[in-house]
Amino acid sequence: MEDKKKAGIDPNSRDYNFSDIEPDERFTQTRKEFWVTLGTYLGFMVLMIGNLYLVGDTDPANYTYVLGFPLWIFLEICILIGMVIAVLLVVTFVYRDMEVTPRGSLKPRQKK
Repeated sequence: MEDKKKAGIDPNSRDYNFSDIEPDERFTQTRKEFWVTLGTYLGFMVLMIGNLYLVGDTDPANYTYVLGFPLWIFLEICILIGMVIAVLLVVTFVYRDMEVTPRGSLKPRQKK
């Protein structure tokens, strides 16, 4: 509360400039996490649907088999495994732990 008074912001009024408000680092991090997650899932969707339309749209009599699976199913499995790895990388390197209390902050990354 004291910080807002020092900055000239009346907490009980809506008469202030939004540029006077310092953005919370948790919102910035959450926005970054959202866009990376959305991009990851959109990439997964494009790969899956593209594979189905480009490889899976053939006559079953002409299927190519890999390890006993039709090629399009084998590629779907490979894309799915790649997606699991991508999600693990995103969770490990992009997501950050943060406190959800009103005065919370981002927790620093711990070296393992």
